[in-house]
Amino acid sequence: MQNVSLCYYYGTGVEINYQKSFEYCKRAADLGNVHGMNTVGNCYYYGEGVDQDYNQSFEYYKKSANMGNMGAMYNVAGCYRNGIGTKRDIQSANYWFKKFRSLLKTNKSPDHINPELKKILDDHRFKLSWIDYNECKIIREKGKGGFATVYSARWYDRINDTWRYCALKVIHNSNENEQEFIQELKNYCEIGYENPSFLDCQGVSRNDDGDYIIVMQIAAKGSLRQNLVKVTQLEWKDKLIIM
Repeated sequence: MQNVSLCYYYGTGVEINYQKSFEYCKRAADLGNVHGMNTVGNCYYYGEGVDQDYNQSFEYYKKSANMGNMGAMYNVAGCYRNGIGTKRDIQSANYWFKKFRSLLKTNKSPDHINPELKKILDDHRFKLSWIDYNECKIIREKGKGGFATVYSARWYDRINDTWRYCALKVIHNSNENEQEFIQELKNYCEIGYENPSFLDCQGVSRNDDGDYIIVMQIAAKGSLRQNLVKVTQLEWKDKLIIM
């Protein structure tokens, strides 16, 4: 049933139909399928095939996460981080992000890339993957500046067998300025390692133009800059955890 749901969602062999996709994944979830539970959570979260309901979304994510689904662990962490469907709880967010990371497998970085970049990708602390750009689907531009363009996307994490929602930060002309990109990536990784609930890097990719891409968790408010507003709204004990 879960596979049928995905066919309707992505239009594989049938026309795209979000309502039917939801119906089939809901049946799978009701029969105890942990992937189905996580997918139902996604449907409620994004209002695809069903009315948007963050509380229901969180409940399904939590059920799936408690049964060991990695994608759901990541989603639960995001809900706790942003107070979506549940009370904001930075400690719980960090717990679930770290639990997700502890189970995360990463693929081997290519041998032909810049040695400094390879060193970051192979650092066991960061759990980064080298991501084939062709694995990214439903790419939509979210913002553009002089330094980078940010897109939302979904990519199929084959090694962990899960679809992941992400932001793609394409660094302009990074094929000509590798050192600037490497420093940017390193800064992101160091922040994310200490505070995964605030900034979580998933990997690195490269588009057809040769520009490097930082793949990270998509910010709830659409961009990292806008998401900083949430930090000012936290209680001091939670700010100290982030710091």
